[in-house]
Amino acid sequence: MTNDPSDTLRFLPVGVDVRNKDCLVVGGGSVGTRKAFTLTHAGAVVTVVSPAVTDELAELIGAGRVRWVQDSFREEHVSGAFLAVAATDDDDRNAAVVQIAVRSGALACDASSAERSQVIFGALLEGEDVTIAVFTGGRDPALARRTRDEIADLIGQDRKLKPQP
Repeated sequence: MTNDPSDTLRFLPVGVDVRNKDCLVVGGGSVGTRKAFTLTHAGAVVTVVSPAVTDELAELIGAGRVRWVQDSFREEHVSGAFLAVAATDDDDRNAAVVQIAVRSGALACDASSAERSQVIFGALLEGEDVTIAVFTGGRDPALARRTRDEIADLIGQDRKLKPQP
């Protein structure tokens, strides 16, 4: 049996248990903040490597929910990571983070390039006993978020579902 590449999923939507696992986010801007928040919410042990961070991320750091390495990314930062997320505004740096992460045995997500990623994040809608994830194959995160919000509107507030950043 052969697979027609045009008929296959690029990413299989799955849930990954990151509770108590070391996860690295490289980049402290808005995208890195969203990824750090999502990972923290999922119970990961999150380290952010970045010379600077957003005010929102600084709050997570101040609350002890995220560890901050105030530095530029270096290869040794990936050591021991289960998952590494490249979330900088520098395409070459993101590519390097992914390459090093994969070589180190970590799962890798490049927030700026689904093509370089092994893992992508879906737009999450979370309720008491249900989580809905919307994926666009990494091609259009804004569309995934809009679709997630439309689903929330369709289901209604009685289900107490709330979008995650």
